[in-house]
Amino acid sequence: MSRTKKSDQILIIHVIINSIPAFSHKTTTKEIHQRIKEKDHDFIIVEDNNKPTGFLIAYALDKETYYNWLMGVLPEFRRKGYGRQLIKKFETIAGDKGYTALQVKTMEKFSAMRHLLAEMKYQKIGQDEDGKFILRKNL
Repeated sequence: MSRTKKSDQILIIHVIINSIPAFSHKTTTKEIHQRIKEKDHDFIIVEDNNKPTGFLIAYALDKETYYNWLMGVLPEFRRKGYGRQLIKKFETIAGDKGYTALQVKTMEKFSAMRHLLAEMKYQKIGQDEDGKFILRKNL
């Protein structure tokens, strides 16, 4: 896990986002700043031989719920456990901060992510107005 400054982490995350072809929307650094503004939040970055390979951006939805807003692993580093590592770290951080529930959204096209979340005991609780699956896990 990376221990760099938050401003540097956002830049690293932006590079990773732009390197993932499956992301149809390339989230900008401005959008990241706007989304996390005045919210409890964390950036988690995983590395392989000092090369950033994946990230997770989390923030508080409310007093009880910590939200995995955006997560990705570079295609060449998938199926190596980095996604699971990111989610486990997210869960640990949320628990340490006193949150009692976790939430994430995903889309139909991200079948590997849906499978991983199911393995990690996230349960589908609905869909949002854009058709994204909403999943939740209690701590």
